[in-house]
Amino acid sequence: MSIAWSEALAVGDPSIDADHRRMIELIAQLEAAVCSEIDCAAVGRTLQDLADLCRLHFAREEELQASVGFPETESHRTAHEMLLKRLDAILAHFADGCDEVRTGIIRTLGDSLATWLVSHIVNNDMEFKPYVAGRR
Repeated sequence: MSIAWSEALAVGDPSIDADHRRMIELIAQLEAAVCSEIDCAAVGRTLQDLADLCRLHFAREEELQASVGFPETESHRTAHEMLLKRLDAILAHFADGCDEVRTGIIRTLGDSLATWLVSHIVNNDMEFKPYVAGRR
């Protein structure tokens, strides 16, 4: 699943929207890296960059949600933690080497991450968009 940034995905906070754009770019990089001969080092760096960005972004997003009085911050935190655990497990598994099984996992990962991100933004993050707009 190839995804691209669209203003329809904007929640109205510049830093959150910039993070979402960057996540989409990293997922696209991951997808591109696995469409050709896999460069394990490049895939590992992209995965690490994505995991690092997710950690920073999720903390920033949860802080914003708390500051605007969003009542579903805890359920968001749970969804964030689940993705981070998944990314950490994939990174740990991938760090052991780059064989055929790991390559197969990486090939399906881009679609899975793209689906999760779009679904999360559209179905979860958009819930706090009115709260962000109300703080202005």
